[in-house]
Amino acid sequence: MGKFLSILIGLILLALGVWGLIAWTPQVWIFVQAALVLMAIVVGLGIFVFGLSELRAGDEEPPVVEAAPAGGQAAEQPSDEGQSD
Repeated sequence: MGKFLSILIGLILLALGVWGLIAWTPQVWIFVQAALVLMAIVVGLGIFVFGLSELRAGDEEPPVVEAAPAGGQAAEQPSDEGQSD
């Protein structure tokens, strides 16, 4: 019974939404325009903050370990002596 009730409530709300869209078209478009503007502001602010954090982080790339030479000897490990945090 709960499944049928949820389907019935969904259909009623869908019908009310379509009726509201038809009856209040100008107001709906104003709401959609306002929502788009607010979404653009929030997304733009998020991308801006992400860019600042990436800029602040700098170039933090791990050291590249070279492949072993053909002679079969292991490659030297990079030392951390010259690096400071």
